[in-house]
Amino acid sequence: MMPQSLSSPMMVLALACAFGSAGAVEKPGVDAFFADMAIQAAPGQQARFVAGDNLTGYFEGYTHSYDKGEGYVFKSGTVFHHYMSFAGGVQNDRTRAAEEVLPWGHRVRYANGASEELALLSKKHALALRVTNGKAATLALRPLLKTAGAVTQAGGIVTVTPGTGATQFMALAADRPFTLGADLTLATQAPARSFTVIAAFGATPEEASTRARALAGGDAIADERRAMYEALTRSYLATSDKEYDKALNWAKASARMFVVNEYGAGIWAGLPWFRENWGRDTFIALPGTLLVSGEFADAKAVLANFARYQNLREPRDKDYGRVPNRVSPDEIIYNTVDGTPWMLREAMEYIHYTGDRAFAAEMYKLAIPYVEGAIANYVDADGLLRHAASDTWMDARIENPTHQPWSDRGPHAVEIQALWHTALQSAATLAAWAGDETRARDWTALAGKAQASFLRRFWDGKTMADRLRADGSRDTRLRPNALMLSSIPFGEFVPDAVQAQVVKRSVPELLYPYGIASLSQNDPYFHPRHENPAFHHKDAAYHNGTIWGWNAGFTVTALNRFGYQDLGWQLTQNIGQQILGLGTLGSMSENLDALPRADGSLKPTGTFAQSWSVAEYARNAYQDYVGFRPDLIADTLRFEPAIPAQWKRFGAALPFGVDEAVEVDFVRADGGERWTFTLRGKVPRTVRMVYLNPDKSRSQVAFALTPGKAATLALAGKRAVLDGRALAPQPVRASFTAEIGTLHFAQPKAYRAQDFPMLQGRDVLRGIVERNEYR
Repeated sequence: MMPQSLSSPMMVLALACAFGSAGAVEKPGVDAFFADMAIQAAPGQQARFVAGDNLTGYFEGYTHSYDKGEGYVFKSGTVFHHYMSFAGGVQNDRTRAAEEVLPWGHRVRYANGASEELALLSKKHALALRVTNGKAATLALRPLLKTAGAVTQAGGIVTVTPGTGATQFMALAADRPFTLGADLTLATQAPARSFTVIAAFGATPEEASTRARALAGGDAIADERRAMYEALTRSYLATSDKEYDKALNWAKASARMFVVNEYGAGIWAGLPWFRENWGRDTFIALPGTLLVSGEFADAKAVLANFARYQNLREPRDKDYGRVPNRVSPDEIIYNTVDGTPWMLREAMEYIHYTGDRAFAAEMYKLAIPYVEGAIANYVDADGLLRHAASDTWMDARIENPTHQPWSDRGPHAVEIQALWHTALQSAATLAAWAGDETRARDWTALAGKAQASFLRRFWDGKTMADRLRADGSRDTRLRPNALMLSSIPFGEFVPDAVQAQVVKRSVPELLYPYGIASLSQNDPYFHPRHENPAFHHKDAAYHNGTIWGWNAGFTVTALNRFGYQDLGWQLTQNIGQQILGLGTLGSMSENLDALPRADGSLKPTGTFAQSWSVAEYARNAYQDYVGFRPDLIADTLRFEPAIPAQWKRFGAALPFGVDEAVEVDFVRADGGERWTFTLRGKVPRTVRMVYLNPDKSRSQVAFALTPGKAATLALAGKRAVLDGRALAPQPVRASFTAEIGTLHFAQPKAYRAQDFPMLQGRDVLRGIVERNEYR
């Protein structure tokens, strides 16, 4: 049988069956979307699940349990812990039921036909409980509280005053008349098939009661489902791998959970410990949380809110111009070198996604004091940025009088220089847009100086240093940070040939199938387990071997840049399995032990849900695999895709600008690719496609899109055909397969304490650091 061509009638029919009519990306309905997304808990499995209210709180529960988990948590104290349901006077036994986890909570189905559901309501400071039954019966719901004061009932509202350790009032309202029984049980006055109770919270009983009554008057759970559906499908990606699609949608939902409004608009770093707005974490998480999802108003609000905390104190101190490392009720601290460069980077990325030149003027106001403060306090004679030993993301310190770093990365770390160069370029661009030619010229010149100095001082022709020590010597300890040379800069910071050598050296020694280690297992300072109290404090291992989920993001970016997306895809698939079944269902922990347990299983550590971990997973999907990176300042929709070989097809909706999107249908057939683009909006746009050739080089074509009119690009070999018309590709990037060769995962060593120098005694690394022997 002859293979089908990309334009054959049979292939067109296959496309139509997969994605609807040509150019139309058809999303599933609400019910189908969440049916595909539901995570089924195995019978008897007690697994954590978590949902956020996008204000100040979150709910932590466990499947098949009434007592595990903290319940609905706010800083003002936890009142609501969990709940029970009853049908016909008999308690439904959750421990024996079929349970599924959903982005807003959970749903439980019982063998007798009853079901129950909990939904934490976004931006409502309330949650909804529902019990249903196959036939009419007396239905009841019993909130299980951690603390409670006096209980009163009036006007169809039950009010619970704050108990010990809490400050919030709780009000209970229902969608039908009820009686209040013992233990705060609300039961229907007449037989019913469904019963919904709202538990709302407020600083006063009136506030809580008003909120509960209003929500009980509608269908709060259905409203939450619809709102969640709209948020998760504003941007959309459906591939030929349904498990991946499920993990991706959960990553997006989990990332969204961390968007809060507690100290102004922000993104929490992680649960349960990092419920503040952290500068570095916020801006690493921002593109995967808010940009690829099309939540541009929220992205702008987060940026604007952080800008108001910029250090503008007079007289100027060493932190002048920086945004905070952390914003909390107790303090605002500025001890981070990379928070402000990350913020400027993401401000520029937001502007490219939206074309918001007015906001660019606001960010220029932030750039001026930042660059001035950095030059005055931290820039050396070579134009590089100095910093303290623990002011990078590897920031753990020993709890001793001098707070020495567990992992000294001062005074010049590799990724900090990439961030500094990118910040200078961003600031110079903002200056040029503002008409400030002097600053634009000076900052561009300083960026050039830093770029030249970096290559001279960090690169010896074979090896990239992770940092420069205070004496100027190169620390070549193998960590993943140099891979960010491919992901941080908007343009080329170091030549592709150098980046290729970094990938070649880093990946085979650091990258396991389940994540990338923070230090090579062959390094004498390597710690195979994060929490290993018999040998060391957990912070000794924090950045010395322990895997960080967010590091997989820039690793995939680097692999995809050079056409090694199939190795990145294996990593992505493994992490997808972690999202759906390891630790907190539907989310990712902060860390993993570097080495698996003896049975091969992975151990999550650190926070049980971490913002930048899931955000980077989502970002990889849209920016690295599909490759969508719009630049509305240049009026260009840029694609630089790296489609895994296993993706036979996909459909995507990619938002940008103001209520604009480009829809993409992709199919792989006959040794080539077929891309169909449909622009949704009112303004024509230019597509710039930087595509991979079979030899892993990249070529570029550009063409115009007209709103509402589909355009089909066929790619085969190095040829490109648009709607039957041959285009003239331009070479963009050479192939580096000869230099990189075949890449493979590192093989994790077996855990045997005698094989690792850091496990040859108690607190070995601490002794090295405190004796000033750390190199």
